[in-house]
Amino acid sequence: MSTIPQGWAQKDNALVKSFKFASFPSAIAFMVEVSLFCEKTDHHPEWRNVYDSVHVTLSTHDAGGITDKDTALAAHMDKVFQK
Repeated sequence: MSTIPQGWAQKDNALVKSFKFASFPSAIAFMVEVSLFCEKTDHHPEWRNVYDSVHVTLSTHDAGGITDKDTALAAHMDKVFQK
């Protein structure tokens, strides 16, 4: 497994992080942009949106925990968030 990106926590065999945005549209735009990467890599997050926040849990269920797919998706989310 690759290194866990800074700012992510490990909890119950998963990576977790919450992202805070300036507005609801900004949070949804983040989810839309990340979803394109998810489809391309065939790896989808467990996430939920509450107004200006997106709460994410990443785990590769068929592998029983965190894999390189999760750390790559976490790094991609951080990159999109920094835009």
